[in-house]
Amino acid sequence: MGHDYRSHLWDEVADIGVLLAELDRDEWDAPSLCDGWRVRDVVGHMELGHTRALPRILVDLARYRFDVPRGSCELSIAWGTDHSPDQMLAIWQRDLVEGHARKGVSKFVKWPDGLVDHLIHHQDVRRALGRPREIPPERLVAALDALATIHSPIFDTRDKVRPFQLVAADVDWTSGAGPRVEGPAEALILAAGGRPAAYGELSGEGTAAFTGQVPAPG
Repeated sequence: MGHDYRSHLWDEVADIGVLLAELDRDEWDAPSLCDGWRVRDVVGHMELGHTRALPRILVDLARYRFDVPRGSCELSIAWGTDHSPDQMLAIWQRDLVEGHARKGVSKFVKWPDGLVDHLIHHQDVRRALGRPREIPPERLVAALDALATIHSPIFDTRDKVRPFQLVAADVDWTSGAGPRVEGPAEALILAAGGRPAAYGELSGEGTAAFTGQVPAPG
């Protein structure tokens, strides 16, 4: 694919840090696009992945009988509850922006997967707060290219995008074959990540199946 995913990820992390420094306390407590998660819980989810050492994570998950989705959800909310916005901002700037920490689960996450995950979570916050941004086109294309490769039990875009032809309306990018789904690059990425907030920005004969309103082809 020819993308420097490591650089794209840390650039995205830095951009998230800029946003976090702008938020007031009410915004930290506002709902995000993630069901049941406040903005501070989304931030906590990412900070946990980067800073909590793997042995500690395994001990934590054992309490949930290694139900990773449930454990991740509850641990993220606990982190967001136990840390103040100032503390979380300091952790983000020191450990992620400056330190490029990958001490825990994140060390096992491929760079393309990490970029897509963080870009989506960034927009989970921005869209919920009504704080749009212009995402660099090269970062969007890198994330779009990664969609067809991300496949794990807890984060899978590969199987969602495989049956469709995706067409970005705002960058020069098309991928796949099948019923057409067209829209802004950001909306395609968010929709592939299961974010209904972006579904209304898509068009084409494959849209209903892509957004889960009817069964996908094949």
